[in-house]
Amino acid sequence: MTTSNSHSIQHRQTLESDETNEQILFGNLADHFFSEFEDTIADEHYRQAYPLGENNLSPSHGLSRTDMQETGQLSEISLPRTLLDTNDDLNPQTLGYSADMDPYLLQQYRYDSSSCFQFKQLSIRTVSHGCFPTQFLLSQPGMFSPSREEMGLKHASHVAIREGLESLVSSDTGHRLISLFRRFVLPQYPIFSECMFPDPKSSPPYLLATIYMISQPFARFDDVLSIELAYENLDYQALFGLVHDALQFEAHNPDIAVVQAMLLLIARPSTSPLILESSFKWSLHGTLVSTAQNLGLHLDPSHWNIASWQISLRRRISATIFSLDKWLAASLGRPPLLRRDDWLVTCLTTEDHYSSSVSSDQWIHYICYTTLSSILGDTLHKLFSLRAIQNLASDVEKTLSSSRPLLEDLSRWHQEFIELSAETRTTGSSLPMVCSLGYHYVQMTIFRAIMRPFLEKRSSNGAKADITSQFQGDQADITGFARTGVHSATTAASDFVKGLQEKHSQLFWPHWTQVAFSCICFLDLLMAVSSPNMQEALTWFQELRNVRREMRLKSIMLPVLRLGLLRIDAIFWKGIDTVLHLPPHVDEALKASLDSAEA
Repeated sequence: MTTSNSHSIQHRQTLESDETNEQILFGNLADHFFSEFEDTIADEHYRQAYPLGENNLSPSHGLSRTDMQETGQLSEISLPRTLLDTNDDLNPQTLGYSADMDPYLLQQYRYDSSSCFQFKQLSIRTVSHGCFPTQFLLSQPGMFSPSREEMGLKHASHVAIREGLESLVSSDTGHRLISLFRRFVLPQYPIFSECMFPDPKSSPPYLLATIYMISQPFARFDDVLSIELAYENLDYQALFGLVHDALQFEAHNPDIAVVQAMLLLIARPSTSPLILESSFKWSLHGTLVSTAQNLGLHLDPSHWNIASWQISLRRRISATIFSLDKWLAASLGRPPLLRRDDWLVTCLTTEDHYSSSVSSDQWIHYICYTTLSSILGDTLHKLFSLRAIQNLASDVEKTLSSSRPLLEDLSRWHQEFIELSAETRTTGSSLPMVCSLGYHYVQMTIFRAIMRPFLEKRSSNGAKADITSQFQGDQADITGFARTGVHSATTAASDFVKGLQEKHSQLFWPHWTQVAFSCICFLDLLMAVSSPNMQEALTWFQELRNVRREMRLKSIMLPVLRLGLLRIDAIFWKGIDTVLHLPPHVDEALKASLDSAEA
């Protein structure tokens, strides 16, 4: 028998087996599901309206057919390109696929030349037809008045609100702060389009107030603002009050500007560098996610019939929210709110750079940043979801099996990042530094998960038992690999801290970076406490002392270091042996390290 005949017979047997399996899987389901239609099928009217045809096909036939073919191309209907998100009064709210107004029915409506179908108080706007139809509901503003009145939300005129903002921040100062925003913040958060870039005369006051607050720390880099704001900062309380009131009012009928404002509020460093503001940031993030979903930002607009700049803008905002979700969740120890299955834009391409107002080199680094965010998201899902911790925390092999692909992805990303950084020029941009810190943070996060099965466990009386001694042979080698990997990661992160200079105080350090720096110290402490012998524990304590010294020396010029320094210093102030249960050899190493520090 020839090889080709053998393959043909094998292929035919596979098809027959597949058909048999499909009958087993779906046969009973079809009988059960369609049994209630037997009387209907026998009805004369039904037979006339829906003839079975020469093959006597019944509705259940669709469940058992094996000759159905899938196509990778959607059958799209060409629609005229129009604008979305630009009407001050009619803001689009997405119509979901499980709601009562089925998108597959809505795509049959007789839309006008602007892709709208008008009713009395609302309109339906279609942006995509075919296998993935997408529509938005546009409601008249007056429809939300009763709900707002019930909540005691009073509508102030736009003129009055704008005058109130200009009494706090003049138009000229606003222009200068927006210029600083372009320079220091926008490269990390390219959530605006040059076609509609924020302007003191036309943009929503609450959005302007948010931009002013996040840009004010860089006022010293403007010749005028460095004098005007030298002795008196902006009135943050009044500005935040304006933003808060506006967001409460706009929540009933939000637009893209609401999402942009909330995103910047979350990304903005804490009011005090010594406080993380975890509850506020996470609660606001939940509101951001739900608002973004209302506006359809969880969808991919690549093939919608809207302007090209709006497609790029929506994709940038979507990817930025997805990235923010991962960094915020990791830094606050929360489960991410977004899943890949329900959020289609997770990374960006060169095409999304269109009308972004950032340079080509900055855009390349931003693509790197979104890719790193995606790796962090995979890390949180595979190693830090509650189900993953439950399954992996005591299983060395499963933990290593789940961690290895993540480390490989991270290593490839880092190599590409180094090559791209060597080819591009991003003078004054914070993205390369933030990406570098993010790399160290993700690496430490993965190794923290790898260490879980090896860590000491408390006995019922509070004593400590070193489980590393329980592993022999290969297990001892694996333990050594894990601890060596952690040491390599923390050493690289500590070197990053040592390399920080005064010029890095000019960078925008997002909220999560406070925790990334703090993680270095606490991982050093964890490794010291779990060391199998005195010498290794002493090494970890010495490295912890060194990184604390670096952070203390640089915390004045870099406030982003102060939270981590405060948290680790509090343990030393209280006394490590008072806070933690220490095995005798670790306690001995601690005393030796303290003695050497005083010498």
